[in-house]
Amino acid sequence: MRRLMMTVLALALAAGAQESPKWQQRVFDVKFADPQALAGLVRSSCQNRETRVVENANLKAISVGTFNEADMRTAEELIKRYDVPSGPAPAGNRNVELTAYLLLAAPKGESGEAVPADLDVVVRQIRNAFGYKDYRMLDSTVIRTREGTQVDTSGNVGALLPGAFPSRYQMNYRNAAVSATEHGNLIRLDGFKFGMNVPVQVGLAKDDRPQFQFSDIGFYTNLDIREGQKVVVGKTKSGDTGGAFILVLTAKAVD
Repeated sequence: MRRLMMTVLALALAAGAQESPKWQQRVFDVKFADPQALAGLVRSSCQNRETRVVENANLKAISVGTFNEADMRTAEELIKRYDVPSGPAPAGNRNVELTAYLLLAAPKGESGEAVPADLDVVVRQIRNAFGYKDYRMLDSTVIRTREGTQVDTSGNVGALLPGAFPSRYQMNYRNAAVSATEHGNLIRLDGFKFGMNVPVQVGLAKDDRPQFQFSDIGFYTNLDIREGQKVVVGKTKSGDTGGAFILVLTAKAVD
Protein backbone atom coordinates (compact mmCIF):
# COMPACT_ATOMS: atom_id res chain seq x y z
CA MET A 1 0.00 0.00 0.00
CA ARG A 2 2.83 2.37 0.86
CA ARG A 3 4.56 1.59 -2.42
CA LEU A 4 1.33 2.39 -4.29
CA MET A 5 0.98 5.75 -2.52
CA MET A 6 4.59 6.65 -3.30
CA THR A 7 4.03 5.77 -6.96
CA VAL A 8 0.89 7.93 -7.17
CA LEU A 9 2.73 10.82 -5.50
CA ALA A 10 5.65 10.50 -7.89
CA LEU A 11 3.30 10.53 -10.89
CA ALA A 12 1.49 13.60 -9.54
CA LEU A 13 4.76 15.45 -9.05
CA ALA A 14 5.90 14.50 -12.54
CA ALA A 15 2.62 15.71 -14.04
CA GLY A 16 2.90 18.99 -12.14
CA ALA A 17 6.44 19.48 -13.37
CA GLN A 18 5.34 18.87 -16.96
CA GLU A 19 2.56 21.44 -16.68
CA SER A 20 4.82 24.23 -15.40
CA PRO A 21 5.28 26.74 -18.23
CA LYS A 22 8.81 27.50 -19.34
CA TRP A 23 10.19 30.94 -20.06
CA GLN A 24 10.75 31.51 -23.78
CA GLN A 25 13.01 34.22 -25.14
CA ARG A 26 13.44 35.22 -28.79
CA VAL A 27 14.99 38.14 -30.62
CA PHE A 28 13.41 39.10 -33.94
CA ASP A 29 15.35 41.11 -36.53
CA VAL A 30 13.32 43.97 -38.01
CA LYS A 31 14.32 44.70 -41.59
CA PHE A 32 11.70 47.11 -42.89
CA ALA A 33 9.21 48.29 -40.25
CA ASP A 34 9.65 50.83 -37.46
CA PRO A 35 10.74 48.73 -34.43
CA GLN A 36 8.95 51.02 -31.97
CA ALA A 37 5.61 50.94 -33.81
CA LEU A 38 5.85 47.20 -34.43
CA ALA A 39 6.76 46.49 -30.80
CA GLY A 40 3.78 48.56 -29.67
CA LEU A 41 1.49 46.49 -31.87
CA VAL A 42 2.95 43.23 -30.51
CA ARG A 43 2.78 44.46 -26.91
CA SER A 44 -0.89 45.43 -27.17
CA SER A 45 -1.81 42.09 -28.77
CA CYS A 46 -0.21 39.85 -26.12
CA GLN A 47 -2.52 38.54 -23.40
CA ASN A 48 -0.16 37.56 -20.57
CA ARG A 49 0.87 40.37 -18.22
CA GLU A 50 4.30 38.81 -17.72
CA THR A 51 5.11 38.89 -21.44
CA ARG A 52 7.93 41.36 -22.13
CA VAL A 53 8.38 43.11 -25.46
CA VAL A 54 11.43 45.35 -25.82
CA GLU A 55 12.49 47.10 -29.02
CA ASN A 56 15.94 48.41 -29.97
CA ALA A 57 15.74 51.01 -32.73
CA ASN A 58 19.53 51.15 -33.20
CA LEU A 59 19.89 47.40 -33.69
CA LYS A 60 16.55 47.11 -35.54
CA ALA A 61 15.42 44.26 -33.30
CA ILE A 62 12.57 43.26 -31.00
CA SER A 63 13.07 40.98 -27.99
CA VAL A 64 10.09 38.94 -26.76
CA GLY A 65 10.09 36.96 -23.53
CA THR A 66 7.09 35.06 -22.20
CA PHE A 67 5.75 32.02 -20.36
CA ASN A 68 2.82 31.96 -22.79
CA GLU A 69 3.29 30.02 -26.04
CA ALA A 70 0.29 31.76 -27.60
CA ASP A 71 1.89 35.18 -27.01
CA MET A 72 5.11 34.02 -28.68
CA ARG A 73 3.16 32.77 -31.69
CA THR A 74 1.25 36.06 -31.83
CA ALA A 75 4.50 38.04 -31.77
CA GLU A 76 6.03 35.89 -34.51
CA GLU A 77 2.95 36.18 -36.74
CA LEU A 78 2.63 39.96 -36.31
CA ILE A 79 6.31 40.62 -36.98
CA LYS A 80 6.24 38.38 -40.04
CA ARG A 81 3.08 40.07 -41.30
CA TYR A 82 4.05 43.70 -40.78
CA ASP A 83 7.82 43.66 -41.30
CA VAL A 84 7.57 44.03 -45.06
CA PRO A 85 9.06 46.48 -47.59
CA SER A 86 7.36 49.86 -47.59
CA GLY A 87 4.89 50.58 -50.35
CA PRO A 88 2.06 52.95 -51.07
CA ALA A 89 0.25 51.73 -47.93
CA PRO A 90 2.87 50.63 -45.38
CA ALA A 91 1.22 48.16 -43.03
CA GLY A 92 1.96 48.59 -39.37
CA ASN A 93 3.02 52.22 -39.81
CA ARG A 94 -0.07 53.93 -41.18
CA ASN A 95 -1.83 57.04 -39.97
CA VAL A 96 -5.13 56.53 -38.18
CA GLU A 97 -7.66 59.36 -38.29
CA LEU A 98 -10.31 59.30 -35.57
CA THR A 99 -13.30 61.66 -35.50
CA ALA A 100 -15.28 61.95 -32.26
CA TYR A 101 -18.71 63.52 -31.77
CA LEU A 102 -19.97 64.24 -28.25
CA LEU A 103 -23.77 64.54 -28.13
CA LEU A 104 -26.18 65.52 -25.38
CA ALA A 105 -29.51 63.69 -25.66
CA ALA A 106 -32.57 64.64 -23.62
CA PRO A 107 -36.17 63.38 -23.22
CA LYS A 108 -37.40 66.82 -24.29
CA GLY A 109 -36.00 70.24 -25.12
CA GLU A 110 -35.84 73.11 -27.55
CA SER A 111 -32.61 72.58 -29.46
CA GLY A 112 -34.25 70.19 -31.93
CA GLU A 113 -32.00 68.24 -34.28
CA ALA A 114 -28.94 70.42 -33.54
CA VAL A 115 -26.49 67.88 -34.98
CA PRO A 116 -24.72 67.61 -38.37
CA ALA A 117 -26.71 66.02 -41.17
CA ASP A 118 -24.22 63.15 -41.51
CA LEU A 119 -25.23 62.00 -38.01
CA ASP A 120 -28.93 61.66 -38.91
CA VAL A 121 -28.75 57.87 -39.16
CA VAL A 122 -27.04 57.59 -35.79
CA VAL A 123 -29.59 59.91 -34.16
CA ARG A 124 -32.47 57.82 -35.52
CA GLN A 125 -30.88 54.66 -34.11
CA ILE A 126 -30.43 56.28 -30.69
CA ARG A 127 -34.00 57.58 -30.70
CA ASN A 128 -35.38 54.14 -31.54
CA ALA A 129 -33.23 52.46 -28.88
CA PHE A 130 -33.54 54.92 -25.98
CA GLY A 131 -36.43 57.27 -26.81
CA TYR A 132 -34.57 60.58 -26.50
CA LYS A 133 -36.30 63.37 -28.41
CA ASP A 134 -33.81 66.24 -28.30
CA TYR A 135 -30.17 66.20 -29.45
CA ARG A 136 -27.36 68.71 -29.29
CA MET A 137 -23.73 68.32 -30.35
CA LEU A 138 -21.45 69.58 -27.59
CA ASP A 139 -18.15 69.15 -29.40
CA SER A 140 -16.35 67.32 -32.17
CA THR A 141 -12.66 66.63 -32.63
CA VAL A 142 -10.34 64.99 -35.16
CA ILE A 143 -7.29 63.06 -33.97
CA ARG A 144 -4.59 61.74 -36.29
CA THR A 145 -1.81 59.47 -35.11
CA ARG A 146 0.29 56.51 -36.22
CA GLU A 147 -0.31 52.87 -35.45
CA GLY A 148 1.37 51.68 -32.29
CA THR A 149 1.29 55.07 -30.55
CA GLN A 150 -0.66 56.31 -27.55
CA VAL A 151 -3.12 59.22 -27.75
CA ASP A 152 -4.35 61.57 -25.04
CA THR A 153 -6.59 64.57 -25.79
CA SER A 154 -9.06 66.80 -23.96
CA GLY A 155 -11.65 69.47 -24.67
CA ASN A 156 -14.06 71.99 -23.19
CA VAL A 157 -17.83 71.92 -23.79
CA GLY A 158 -18.71 75.07 -21.86
CA ALA A 159 -21.22 75.38 -19.02
CA LEU A 160 -23.81 72.60 -19.11
CA LEU A 161 -26.05 74.30 -16.53
CA PRO A 162 -26.71 78.04 -15.94
CA GLY A 163 -24.22 79.37 -13.42
CA ALA A 164 -21.95 76.31 -13.54
CA PHE A 165 -18.29 76.27 -14.47
CA PRO A 166 -17.34 74.86 -17.90
CA SER A 167 -17.11 71.08 -18.16
CA ARG A 168 -14.10 69.29 -19.59
CA TYR A 169 -13.68 65.86 -21.13
CA GLN A 170 -10.71 63.58 -21.79
CA MET A 171 -10.18 60.84 -24.37
CA ASN A 172 -7.22 58.52 -24.63
CA TYR A 173 -6.27 55.11 -25.92
CA ARG A 174 -3.21 52.94 -25.55
CA ASN A 175 -2.72 51.81 -29.13
CA ALA A 176 -4.29 51.89 -32.60
CA ALA A 177 -3.86 49.19 -35.25
CA VAL A 178 -5.24 48.70 -38.76
CA SER A 179 -6.04 45.29 -40.23
CA ALA A 180 -7.33 44.61 -43.74
CA THR A 181 -10.41 42.39 -44.09
CA GLU A 182 -12.61 41.32 -46.97
CA HIS A 183 -15.08 44.03 -45.89
CA GLY A 184 -12.48 46.81 -45.72
CA ASN A 185 -10.11 48.11 -43.09
CA LEU A 186 -10.80 47.44 -39.41
CA ILE A 187 -9.35 49.89 -36.89
CA ARG A 188 -8.72 48.55 -33.40
CA LEU A 189 -8.34 50.90 -30.43
CA ASP A 190 -6.92 49.25 -27.32
CA GLY A 191 -7.66 50.70 -23.90
CA PHE A 192 -10.00 53.46 -25.09
CA LYS A 193 -11.09 55.69 -22.20
CA PHE A 194 -13.54 58.59 -22.10
CA GLY A 195 -14.09 60.74 -19.03
CA MET A 196 -15.99 63.95 -18.29
CA ASN A 197 -16.82 66.12 -15.27
CA VAL A 198 -20.50 67.03 -15.05
CA PRO A 199 -22.04 69.67 -12.74
CA VAL A 200 -24.66 68.57 -10.22
CA GLN A 201 -26.60 71.21 -8.30
CA VAL A 202 -26.36 70.60 -4.56
CA GLY A 203 -28.20 73.65 -3.21
CA LEU A 204 -28.42 77.43 -3.20
CA ALA A 205 -26.10 80.06 -1.76
CA LYS A 206 -27.38 82.83 0.51
CA ASP A 207 -27.87 85.06 -2.53
CA ASP A 208 -29.93 82.28 -4.19
CA ARG A 209 -27.23 81.46 -6.69
CA PRO A 210 -27.04 77.72 -7.44
CA GLN A 211 -24.16 75.76 -5.96
CA PHE A 212 -22.62 72.86 -7.86
CA GLN A 213 -20.36 69.90 -7.37
CA PHE A 214 -18.72 68.06 -10.25
CA SER A 215 -19.30 64.35 -10.78
CA ASP A 216 -16.91 62.27 -12.91
CA ILE A 217 -18.51 60.04 -15.54
CA GLY A 218 -17.09 57.92 -18.34
CA PHE A 219 -16.22 54.45 -19.58
CA TYR A 220 -13.30 52.23 -20.61
CA THR A 221 -13.33 49.66 -23.41
CA ASN A 222 -11.50 48.10 -26.37
CA LEU A 223 -12.95 48.98 -29.78
CA ASP A 224 -13.08 47.56 -33.30
CA ILE A 225 -14.37 50.17 -35.78
CA ARG A 226 -15.10 49.33 -39.40
CA GLU A 227 -13.66 52.05 -41.63
CA GLY A 228 -16.34 54.54 -42.68
CA GLN A 229 -18.91 53.46 -40.09
CA LYS A 230 -20.16 55.70 -37.29
CA VAL A 231 -20.22 53.76 -34.04
CA VAL A 232 -22.01 54.68 -30.82
CA VAL A 233 -19.24 53.89 -28.36
CA GLY A 234 -20.88 54.72 -25.06
CA LYS A 235 -23.78 56.37 -23.26
CA THR A 236 -23.72 57.75 -19.75
CA LYS A 237 -26.39 59.64 -17.79
CA SER A 238 -26.21 63.42 -17.45
CA GLY A 239 -26.99 63.95 -13.78
CA ASP A 240 -30.65 64.07 -12.75
CA THR A 241 -31.97 65.49 -16.03
CA GLY A 242 -32.98 62.15 -17.51
CA GLY A 243 -30.69 62.76 -20.48
CA ALA A 244 -27.39 61.23 -21.50
CA PHE A 245 -24.02 62.03 -23.01
CA ILE A 246 -23.39 59.93 -26.11
CA LEU A 247 -20.02 59.46 -27.82
CA VAL A 248 -19.93 58.59 -31.53
CA LEU A 249 -16.69 57.62 -33.28
CA THR A 250 -15.64 57.06 -36.86
CA ALA A 251 -12.15 56.00 -37.93
CA LYS A 252 -10.14 55.45 -41.09
CA ALA A 253 -6.62 54.59 -42.19
CA VAL A 254 -4.75 57.36 -43.99
CA ASP A 255 -1.72 56.52 -46.13
